[in-house]
Order: sequence, then C-alpha cells, then structure tokens
Amino acid sequence: MNNKISYLLNTVRCMHRCNYVLIPKSSATTRNRILWIGRYRDPLENVNFRKLFLNIFTSPCGSSLRFLSQKTDVFSTGAKIEPEKGAEALVSEQAPQSSFELEKLDDSGSSKVKPVTDRDELFFNSLRKCTCPCDALDLASESAVSIKHFTNCLTMAWRLFKNLSEDQQRYEKQLIFEHPMFAKICQQLLRDARRMSRGDLVFSLHALLNLGVPQNTLLVQTLLRVCQEKLNQLDNRCLSVLATTLSGLDKDKNVSALQAGLQLLVEQRIPGIRDIFILQNLMKCIGKDAPLFLKKKLEMAVLKEIDHLTFPNALRVVLALVAMNYCSVPILNACSKKIQENIHGTPFRQLIVILEACYSLQYRNVKLFSALADYVNSTACLWEKRQIILFLSAFETLGFQPSELMDIFAKKVTEDPEFLNLKNLLIVLRVYSRLNYVPKDQKHLFFETLHSCLNKYLPQIPNTELLRAVYSLCILGYLPHRAIDELLQKDSRDELSGQALLCYSKTVCLVAPRLHSLVLLRYSFKITAKSDIPLCFINSLLFVWIL
Repeated sequence: MNNKISYLLNTVRCMHRCNYVLIPKSSATTRNRILWIGRYRDPLENVNFRKLFLNIFTSPCGSSLRFLSQKTDVFSTGAKIEPEKGAEALVSEQAPQSSFELEKLDDSGSSKVKPVTDRDELFFNSLRKCTCPCDALDLASESAVSIKHFTNCLTMAWRLFKNLSEDQQRYEKQLIFEHPMFAKICQQLLRDARRMSRGDLVFSLHALLNLGVPQNTLLVQTLLRVCQEKLNQLDNRCLSVLATTLSGLDKDKNVSALQAGLQLLVEQRIPGIRDIFILQNLMKCIGKDAPLFLKKKLEMAVLKEIDHLTFPNALRVVLALVAMNYCSVPILNACSKKIQENIHGTPFRQLIVILEACYSLQYRNVKLFSALADYVNSTACLWEKRQIILFLSAFETLGFQPSELMDIFAKKVTEDPEFLNLKNLLIVLRVYSRLNYVPKDQKHLFFETLHSCLNKYLPQIPNTELLRAVYSLCILGYLPHRAIDELLQKDSRDELSGQALLCYSKTVCLVAPRLHSLVLLRYSFKITAKSDIPLCFINSLLFVWIL
C-alpha cells in the first residue's frame, strides 16, 4: 500500500514538472493551445508522454524523467536509467527532427549547436567508418533517429560515391536507388524540408543531385523552393555549397528565381567574404549573364586575397573566370605564377584544362606555356602517345610551338607508327602544318612514315579529310603522290563542298609545279562552277602558278 502511494506521489510530482515546462508564458499562446488553432503542433508530444510514463513506472527505486521535445531541452531528474527499447523505437519512427543535436538561429543569425549525447557521438563515429555508399544507408536504417542523422548519411554516401571509378559508380548508383532506406530518406526529407537546418538543407540538395536524383522530381523542386525561402538565413559556407549545386542545374522557374536571389545576396555580401574558395564558387554560379559591375566586384574581392592563393585554388579561380567569361589579366597572371611554381606532379587532365581555359579566355602567357611544355618534355617517357597528341593539339589552338616536344613526338612516331589511327594521324598532320614545324632530325623519315600511314587509310578516309591531309603535307613541303592521285579523281572532286573546294584550290596551287597547265585550268573552272569562290581568286591562284 505504501509503495502504491509512493508511486502515485511520484507521478503527480512528475506531471506537475511537465506542466510547468509545457505551459506557455504568453496568454495568446495559451489561447491558441486551448482552441487548437496553433500554427504548428508538435507530433512528438504524445510520444513523449508515453515515454514519460514508461520511464516513471519502470523505476521502483526512485523517480526518473527524460522529456524530449523540439521546443525544450533534455531534462532529467533523479537517477538515470536506460529507457526501454520499445520507447526508443517509437521515438525514432515518429520523430521528424533530432532532439539530440539541435541547431537553432538566434536573432543575430549566429548558430548555436547543443552538445551531442553519447548516442550521437557513437553514430557519427560509425558513420566515419563507412567504406561504401550502401554502408551509410545501412547505418541510417539501423541507428538514425533524426533528420540530421539522415542528411549526414546521405552526404557521406555522396562523398564515398564520388571517389569511385566510373564503372563502380554505375554499379553503386543502382544499389543506392534499390536500397530501401534511400526511398525512406527521400520521404523524410520531403516531409521535413521546411524544418531542416540551413546546412542540412543545402548539403542534402547537393548530395541528392550528384547521386543522380532527377531535377524535375518533387523532392528536388521542394528543396529548391525551401532554399528560396531561407536564402537570407544562409551563411557564406552554405551559399558556396548552394552556388556549386546551382551551377550544374538546368534552367527552370525555381532555379532561375534562386539564382536571381543569390545574385542579389552575393552583391551585398561580397565585401565581407574573405575566402577564395567561396568566391570562386559564387563566380561559377552567377555565370556569363551576370552584369559587368558584379564581375568587377568579384574580381576586386579575389585580388584582395590573391596573396593567400594556393595551387588548387588557382586552378579553381581560372575555371571560375571561364564560367563567367571574364578575362581578368591580373588574376590570371597571379594564377599562372602559382601554377608554374607547382607544375611538377600535376595530373594530365589538369594540364589540358589549363590550356583549354587559356584558349577560352583568349589569354596568352608564353612563360606559362613554356613551363607546361618543358614539364611535358622532361616527363615524356611517362606519358602515353595519345596524351602527347592532345598536348600538341591544345598548344596548336593557342598558336604556341613547343619545338622540343614536337621533335620528341616525331621520334616516337618513326619508332612506332602503329599507334596512329586515322583520327590521331589527322591531328598530327594538322598540328605540324599549322604550327609550320619540320622536325630537325630524320625529317624525311618522319614524312615517309606519315605518308605510309595515310596510304593505309585511303580506302576508308572521307574525301574532305583526305583533302585536309594532302593540304597539310603540301604545307610541310612533302607531296603524297598516291593521295594526290586519289584526290584528283572526278568522283572525289564532285563530293567536295564549297569550303572544301577553297582548300582544294590551295592544294592544287601548291602541287602545281608537278601538274600540267591544262589540268590546272580545268580544275579551276570546275571549282568556280561548283562554289561561290570568286573568279578573281582563281585568277590569282593561276597567276601565282604562272610566276
């Protein structure tokens, strides 16, 4: 009897404490609670009361209370005991937002993160040990109890996914979409999108899109809409992630509205941004359509921090300028200097990207080009022949002649011509002819090798490509007789377009000393009749030949 009275008194005391916590201070809020017209009613209240009673009646030795709510902290009285497993499962099923680690924004916009519990620490330690995307999803199905847990699992899945090879990514992507927990996480994000913290919001959007969730899905469009609503609350780091995400999306109403709002917000915050990484992400996002004054503001902000530029950031800034279609010579000069200092060990793809960016921005820096060419020369034995061809092609578009590299490649061609397929052969002929470079050593052997390769592909090469190949060899001072005979056939001439006929006329002029005058006249009239090439141009070619 005394035990029952004791339990009853403990229950009354606990209920009294709960009522004290839950009773709102203002009378307006009280009326809303009484009339059931409040804007939001916490779905955890019933669950918390059940857990409260479970905690009370399972403690015969003393009183214990653990009250979890989105709007209050974690309270405990008396001795701590482990809650029952069923109660924890009930909370994990119905709780849409974490009560263990809660991030709030005060009026000043600063974030306050409450200390995590041992359970959170155990969860994040387990998350760091995941080795593949499905491990993170398995952990979410076993241990995640809050929206923060779900978003962190999703972000970890993306981080592990992006480090895989292309073949592995295709396989893992199928496993991710077939995983039952992935659909549950997407449903949870859709349900709690407007109650997510700003970091969880932008990182979830970024991870979902990079994992391959289509842009036109309800989930992605909802997250984009919520980002519009919370745009002013995003800090610079979140703005950077959002800018990176938007730069890879197609234009639609939500994306366009978000980019317009982001552009206005960036214009206000540029003076306070001191991180080049954030600046280059914003530069990529605003793109080519940004007004010129905004591009200049971003340029000045980058120049203020140019002394802290690192090699990875230098590459990113160059690509950001390409995305903006804005050639800032001071920034490019500083980036070029940093690239030259750290050129050794740079991967092949990054070298090609640097040359392509210089071409896109119409930026010419001979010191940078020479440093890149010297580095490739010194490590030529480590590169594949196909990679050297791509280097030479990139230099050709820039109008830069890497003499030593071209000599080294010519030697490789004479030693092993079998690697030259039709595509590579045409590139080599174009590069050497446009740069007007003849190898110093074994000149005749190099031309004979190219000629033999060209003869091998004569049955399958298109007439237009054959014309270009013959023209390139003629520019270099070598006459490919068999290819010329094939080109001079009537059927080949009839298939050429007007632009190709112009090249054809130049080729005829180059090989004219070996042809009969009547043949040249007949070809000239044929060219004039089939194209819009002026007759005066044909007459000038004939005049050159006569001289």
